Amino acid sequence: MDLSSIFEMVVLSSAMGSMVAVLILGVKWLLKSKLSAFWQYYIWFLLVIRLVVPMGFETPLSKLNVIVPAAQKVHIDQNSPEINSSQPASSMKVKNNSSEVQSQEKGSVQEVNSHGFNYYFNVAGIIWAAVAVLSAAIILFVNFLFTLKINRESWCKDMDTVKLLERCKSRMNISRFIPIVYDTHVGVPSLLGVVKPQILISPDLLNNISYEEKKYIFLHELAHFKRKDIFVSWIMLFLGIINWFNPVILFALHRMREDSEISCDAYVLSYLGKNEYRRYGETIIDFVKFISNSRKIPGSIGIARGKSNMKRRMTMIKNFKNKPQKWWVILAFALISVFIMGMTNLPGKTVISANEKNDFSIRKSNIDYVNIVKKFLPQNSKIITSDKTKEEDNVLLKDLDNDGRDEIITAYRLAEETSGEDEKISILVLKEKEGNWVKVMDEPGAGIKLDAALTADLDGDGKQEVLLGRRIGGTAAQLSVYGWSNNGLDKISREDIYYSKLDVVNVQGNSRQDIAVWQHDTGEAYIVDVLKWNKGTFIQDEENYRGYFKEVVVPYYEEKVKAVPDTGFYWYYLADAQIKAGDKKDALKSIDKGLQLNTGYPSPENFNKLKEKAFK
Repeated sequence: MDLSSIFEMVVLSSAMGSMVAVLILGVKWLLKSKLSAFWQYYIWFLLVIRLVVPMGFETPLSKLNVIVPAAQKVHIDQNSPEINSSQPASSMKVKNNSSEVQSQEKGSVQEVNSHGFNYYFNVAGIIWAAVAVLSAAIILFVNFLFTLKINRESWCKDMDTVKLLERCKSRMNISRFIPIVYDTHVGVPSLLGVVKPQILISPDLLNNISYEEKKYIFLHELAHFKRKDIFVSWIMLFLGIINWFNPVILFALHRMREDSEISCDAYVLSYLGKNEYRRYGETIIDFVKFISNSRKIPGSIGIARGKSNMKRRMTMIKNFKNKPQKWWVILAFALISVFIMGMTNLPGKTVISANEKNDFSIRKSNIDYVNIVKKFLPQNSKIITSDKTKEEDNVLLKDLDNDGRDEIITAYRLAEETSGEDEKISILVLKEKEGNWVKVMDEPGAGIKLDAALTADLDGDGKQEVLLGRRIGGTAAQLSVYGWSNNGLDKISREDIYYSKLDVVNVQGNSRQDIAVWQHDTGEAYIVDVLKWNKGTFIQDEENYRGYFKEVVVPYYEEKVKAVPDTGFYWYYLADAQIKAGDKKDALKSIDKGLQLNTGYPSPENFNKLKEKAFK
């Protein structure tokens, strides 16, 4: 998985986390005092889960979603027959990391700007990674130095103090060895360490506080240990580093830390008598004056973190009631609602459209690239053109290796080669290296023009494969797959596949991408299949039929039967798509409609075979 893929996952997770954070804040505001201090804190773990788990799961709400665009593509269409004028996924919106270039009747070619969305997204990913790595390195380094320093400090050997700590541990059923370490830099008493926990306290402070205050300090720090707050604080710290660009997440994590202290106070109060609540609160207030002189050490938690949260802590202590609340039904409903909505996948799209043009602009300097291409063409060869297109319309720019710089893609024909059934073309790909253009692919083969140039991660290894298609007939094209090597682009597909139209599909819960192949049948009807990459060839991926057929194929044929309701083959293919989308009830209705029309094609036998599939 490359950096841009990781950054995309982080951005999507952060956006979804922001929604969860807002929902949590809304629930907390609605329930207000009805939520105990315990639940005020632990409801935030739904946000932590959302940020830690990169992918959501499917819920009924996910039916509103489509899957995030997957691949980058360039599609060229010169003098296409009428059958290709209607794109199967025309209702699907194209994201900037998916590009299509399509020749129009006047021959104009739309191209991806060399510094388009991908380029800036990659730059943003590099900046994000640099800030995150630097922040993490600084925090870990500071913590490492402080831990080394603490390991050289002496332990408290005052027997009365040690015995008091042991009594507090016994009261909380803690058997773990936790020493008291003298340190003059922490200011307020703190707990440090996940693996080897220790209580840090200034020797001067320890000698000038009462026995009762020592007890409250120890109970508070032991409560942090019992609740695994140090471990959670590290998780929150690194979630903040990963989402440093998102103020909503940073604010939510700040509130979670504040609620952690309030929840910890409530936990301590559950071990105290009512007559001790006030004195415990006064002890916390007494330590606030030490905060300004206290060093904030990553991975440590003190009895008084800051002054901003003090009012809320005192209010909780004043109103604390150590008994179960009666609002558990509302609470459970709220938690489940937040969890389901929070874990539902972001709205996205299954497929990239093959007919969206408004995201791209015409390059003004195409003629320069034509001259570059001509330097690499063999003698007696020419760039493929038509009656409606010029050379500059057929020299295309596309970032094929996701490095933020465009490669040049074109197709040419040798002068002695003539049009006909055996017509051949060569696909030429040029890459800029250190200011010079070099040839990375020059492959001859059957065809009349370059049909498609796409990039997609077919095997989920984080590297984009290159898919190049040659138009070999009016409605037929041939697709080959290539991979990058030190020598350039090498063909890695053992056998080619044939298609009329092509889409690239994301696979939910997987970093790989599939392709959807549309093969022309009759009229504007196509036989559609979803294929996955398997050891140099494509095979059916029936496990991922549902999403693509539901979001793309079914709507396509619903439009067709709406426009031409008396055409039997559209009802047939609609029923087939509905079966593959998992909607067998509607499929049976479509089959019955097709049988009633009895148009001859497909035959009633074919409709009945389809009905058998629907009943399975």
